[in-house]
Amino acid sequence: MLISPFFVGRKDVGDLFGFLSEFTLKDKPFPAKEQVFKNVFPDKSFNYALLRGTMSDLFELIEQYFLIDKQKSNVIKTRHLLAEIYRQRDLTKCYQTVVKKTAHLLENYPQRNEFYYRQLLDFQMEEMEFLIDNERTKNFNLDDISDTIDILYLVQKLKHTCTQFSHKRVYNADYDFGLLPHFLAPIEQEKYLSIPAIGIYYYCYRFLTATDGDEYFLKFKEILFRDKKYFDQSEIKGLHLHALNFCIRQLNKGRKQFSKEILDLYKDGLKDGYLLENGQLSQFSYNNIVAAGTRLEAFDWSEKFIENYAKFLDPEHRERTINFNLARLEYSRKNYDKAMIHLQNSEYKEVLNTLIAKTILARIYYEQGNIDALISHLDSFQIYVRRKEVSEFYRINYLNNIRFVRKLVGLTGESREKESLKTEIEAEQTLFEKSWLLEKLDEI
Repeated sequence: MLISPFFVGRKDVGDLFGFLSEFTLKDKPFPAKEQVFKNVFPDKSFNYALLRGTMSDLFELIEQYFLIDKQKSNVIKTRHLLAEIYRQRDLTKCYQTVVKKTAHLLENYPQRNEFYYRQLLDFQMEEMEFLIDNERTKNFNLDDISDTIDILYLVQKLKHTCTQFSHKRVYNADYDFGLLPHFLAPIEQEKYLSIPAIGIYYYCYRFLTATDGDEYFLKFKEILFRDKKYFDQSEIKGLHLHALNFCIRQLNKGRKQFSKEILDLYKDGLKDGYLLENGQLSQFSYNNIVAAGTRLEAFDWSEKFIENYAKFLDPEHRERTINFNLARLEYSRKNYDKAMIHLQNSEYKEVLNTLIAKTILARIYYEQGNIDALISHLDSFQIYVRRKEVSEFYRINYLNNIRFVRKLVGLTGESREKESLKTEIEAEQTLFEKSWLLEKLDEI
């Protein structure tokens, strides 16, 4: 491109690129501008304005390259542009050849997502323009265009609203969902719900917004596992995240059955590679997978996962993440001494992991009947929670947990006292440890 007269007629622009690229490829810092000028313009005195102008021209050519390269990667869009050019030049035979090839590409395009319907609409609109110009007595494809416009709008609107709602939960932002609530009744017709791109985002929207979203979630999951071939990898990853966040919220409410749903989603993501980002698995996904596996008592599977996927962790976090999850696994197996060794071998930089580790240690002290160590640990745990920067939701949860463990330890065994504490625990909304506390209460 830099030596093509179609793009550039100046040798100095190519020379500048060749000189600078040597530094980039060797990961060396760029030289001073005077040295750059001397290499590009050896017969001239230093002129910063000339150098800056040459660099600006090179930058524009690089941008053109990015655009051309991006366009080459999208064959369908390129065909739309070519068809438009042939139509405008009145090259009917060439136009019809391109349209035929484009129709074939669209028909065999593997996905049926937002991108597909956008390309289909562009194709249909281009065909309509040709018919208007050349075959005025024929029926136009107006009904097909209308249907595609409806589908594309609904897919885009549902998809965007799911993103809005998820963002709203995290950042407590206030969003207007626009016209979508008025379209829910028409969407619920079989005509639309049978379209995977509409159905999956409709059910996603429903389980995100409903008070009881279980039914919608199960229908969403059915489409996700059955029709994933119609979506690209980044889109499937986003859909997995919507579903996982919903399941984790249900789990935090004490609904233990959602552990299986979480593990199903993670297994699916691991099988198809959706969870890997640049060849790595995030420590947060790794932790969540082990947590789901141990809750379901899938101990052997969890152990194999810890071993097999350790290599996909960022080396910076690998050792402490492995120890953290081995501690969680050994605690679940009731191997308390082994769990404590793994906890001691980890230095947690992440506040949330530290909170979970301290919770596991409190459980171990309780299970071993080491009450003095437990009381001392709860004191330091409480100070840690109050001092560290953590969301108010997590702060309330862990302080509640500490408070109820203290009450559990202080019980005398009198039935009225137990019933009172049970009622108090069951009524608490923000308490991840609710199931464990109730289980230990029943054992007294």
